[in-house]
Amino acid sequence: MLPARGSGGHSPIPPLALHPLLAAAYPVLFLFAQNVAEQVTLQPLWIPLVASLGAGAAALLLGRALAGDWLRGALLATIALALFFSFGHAWNALGELLGQRRWLIAAYLAIGSALAIVVWRGGRWVPAATRGVTFVLVVACAINAWSIASFTLAGRRAVASDAAPIQVAVGERGRPDIYFLVMDRYAGADTLRTQYGYDNAPFLDALRARGFAVAEDASANYLKTALSLSSTLSMDFLDGPALAANAEDGREVAAAYALLQSHLPVPATLQSLGYEYVHVGSYWEPTGTNPYADRVIGSARGDQFSSALLSTTALSLLSPPLEPGERTIEAWGTGKEFTLRQFEHVIETRNLDGPTFVFSHFLVPHPPYYFDADGSTPTEEERAQRSEEEEYVRQLEWTNGRILDMLDALLDVPDDRQPIIVLAADEGPFPDAFAADERDFDWTRASPSQIERKYGILNAMHLPGIDPADAGFNDRSTPVNTFRYVMNAFFDADLDPLPDVSFLSPDYAHLYDFVEIERTDGGGG
Repeated sequence: MLPARGSGGHSPIPPLALHPLLAAAYPVLFLFAQNVAEQVTLQPLWIPLVASLGAGAAALLLGRALAGDWLRGALLATIALALFFSFGHAWNALGELLGQRRWLIAAYLAIGSALAIVVWRGGRWVPAATRGVTFVLVVACAINAWSIASFTLAGRRAVASDAAPIQVAVGERGRPDIYFLVMDRYAGADTLRTQYGYDNAPFLDALRARGFAVAEDASANYLKTALSLSSTLSMDFLDGPALAANAEDGREVAAAYALLQSHLPVPATLQSLGYEYVHVGSYWEPTGTNPYADRVIGSARGDQFSSALLSTTALSLLSPPLEPGERTIEAWGTGKEFTLRQFEHVIETRNLDGPTFVFSHFLVPHPPYYFDADGSTPTEEERAQRSEEEEYVRQLEWTNGRILDMLDALLDVPDDRQPIIVLAADEGPFPDAFAADERDFDWTRASPSQIERKYGILNAMHLPGIDPADAGFNDRSTPVNTFRYVMNAFFDADLDPLPDVSFLSPDYAHLYDFVEIERTDGGGG
C-alpha cells in the first residue's frame, strides 16, 4: 500500500526508486555507444555522464517533493527525463512531417501532462511499474555500457602506429614553418560551377595573387576524411587489406580513425628535423587532438560529443534550428564558436618559435550551415527557403573570406620567414542520394556527376622561393603527392611522385576494398 501524499518525509530512498539515475545515464551511454568508433578516448563521456546523473538526482528529489513519496516521485522524474532527453530524437524522426517545432512541443506537453496525472493519482500498479521500468533501464544501460567497454578493451590496433621518418636533410632553404590546413568538403571549381551554380574563380585568383599554385582539376584520393588525411600524411596509398583486417564488423571506419591517430611519416619526419608538431584541434574527435603532437591547441576535449548529446535534448530549442530530419551533431552554439576560435588559433601559431609544423582540420564548408555569407547565423525561416546547395555556397563564401584573412596573417612575415602552406580539402560534398542511404550507398554504381561532386576538391600550395610546378605540382595533383613535393624541394628527399589516382570504397561495410576510379580528360572526378 502506498503512503499518503506528504507522509514519510524522512523515509529512506527505496532502491527501486533510483531508476531516474538510470534514465539520466541511458541517453549518454546510448549516444556514446553509437559513436564510440569516432572517439579517441573515453574522456568525452565522463562530464556529460556525471552532469546527467546530477540532473537525474535533482529530478528524483523534485519528484519526491511534488508527489509526497519516492515511488511516484521517481516515476514523475523518469517521465520528465525521458521527454527531455528524447526531444531532439523525436524532432529528427518527425520534424519533416510536423514542419515546425511548436507542434512537437505541444505534443510533448500533452503527453507529459497526461502521464503525470496518471502517476499522481497512483494505485496498486505503481510498485509493479517501478520494477518494470527499473528492469528495462538496467538492461538498456548494461547493453550500452558493455558495447563501450568491449570496444575500448579490444583496443585500437593501428596499421602504422610508429612510422619511421624518411631519410631527409635540411637543405639550403632551411626549415620554414609548414602549415597543413584542411577544409572539410571543400568542392572543386568544376563541381561548384556545374552543380552549385557558383563561380569560385575570384577566390582561386586571390590565392594565386598571394603566391599559391592551384590544381585546377584536383581530386581526393579517398572517400572519407580519415582515409584521405592518413594517405596525405603518409605520402603513400593505403593498405586496404591491412585496414580491413583491423576493422570491426559494423564499425569498419574505426580502423581508419586508429590509423589517423598514429605517428604518420610526415609529422614523424619533420619532428626528426627539429620541427615542433603543433596540432590545432578541430571540432571532430579524431582530429581534435593527436597523441604524437608536441603541442595541442584548442582541442575539442569532447565538445562534439557534448554537442551531439545536447542536440538530442529539449535544450536543442536554444540552439540554431535545424532543418527537419537533418542529422547533424555539431549544431549546438559551441560549433560556430569553436570554428571561429580555430582560425584565430592557427594565426596565433605564427608567434611560436620555429620551426613548426602546424596541422588543422576545419569543419567548414562542411555542414551544419551555421554561417551565412556575412558570418551571421541563418534563421529557421531563412533556411527553410534555401536549398542545400544555396546553404553550402553561403557558408563557402564566408569560409573563403576567413581563409584569406588567415593566409594574409600567416604571410605577413619577413621574406626569409615565408612559410610553406598547403591548403586543401579532404573530400568533396556528398551527393544527395548518399544522404538517403549512407551505409549501403553503392559507390561503384555512382553516376559521373556524383563522383565529381564527392572527389573534386580544392588543392593549393605556397612554396616560398620555389615554383610549385618545378616541384612537380600540376593541375591534377592529388593530396597523396603533396608532401612528396615538399620533402623533395626543401629537404633533399628523393621521392618519386605517385600516380594521381583516386579510389572508391564500394560502401561502408567494404570501406577498404578500394576500387580505382577511371578519370576522364574532362575534369572533376
